[in-house]
Amino acid sequence: MNKIISTSLLLLASLSLFAQTNSSPGEQIKSEETIRVSKKKKRYQYFSGSAPVTMADGTVKPIEDVRIGEHVKTCKGGRSTTTQVKQIDIFNQPYSALTAFYLRPVTAAISPENERIVPALLIETTPDHRVQTSHGKKRMRKLSKKDVLYHYEPATGLVSMWRIGAVKENARRVNKAYHLETVDGTYLVDNVMVANN
Repeated sequence: MNKIISTSLLLLASLSLFAQTNSSPGEQIKSEETIRVSKKKKRYQYFSGSAPVTMADGTVKPIEDVRIGEHVKTCKGGRSTTTQVKQIDIFNQPYSALTAFYLRPVTAAISPENERIVPALLIETTPDHRVQTSHGKKRMRKLSKKDVLYHYEPATGLVSMWRIGAVKENARRVNKAYHLETVDGTYLVDNVMVANN
C-alpha cells in the first residue's frame, strides 16, 4: 500500500514539474488560446473584421488577419513608431452596433460651398472605444468637434490632426468584431490613432 502511495505521489510531482517547465512565465505575449473574452467582462470596444490596421512595415491588414506578436504602427510625440500586439479580443455576435464617425482635417477651411462634402476619413467602431486625443484618451461617444485626433500620413511619415465632423449612430451591425491590445497601448485603424482601453 505504501509503495502505491509513494508511486502516486512521485507521478503527481513529475506531472507538476512537467507542467511548470512547459509554461514560460516570462513570456509577455499571450497565446491565441487566451484571446477570446466574454462580452460581460469588458466594455463594448471593437471594430468590424475589415477595419484596416497599419502594420510596422507600412502595409495594411484587416484587423481580423492581425496575429498576436506582430508589430503594428502607432504614433508617439508627433512621429510614427511601432508596437507589438499582445492580445486580440474576438466578439461573436456582438451586442452593440457600430457607430460611424466622420473626420475632417483641423486645417480644412469650412465654407458654405464645401460644408456638405463628406469628410475624407470614416472610422466605424463602438461608442465606448477609446481614441488618443490631444488631451489624453477619450471614449468616442464623449468626443466633441473641439477634440483633436491624430492621423498618420503614410506618404510623408508625418502625423496630422483631425476632428469629428459628423456622427451616425447605429450605422451597421456585424457578426464578428475585433479589438487589439498592444504593448504601447495604442495602434492605428485607417491610420487614426486608437487606444486599447
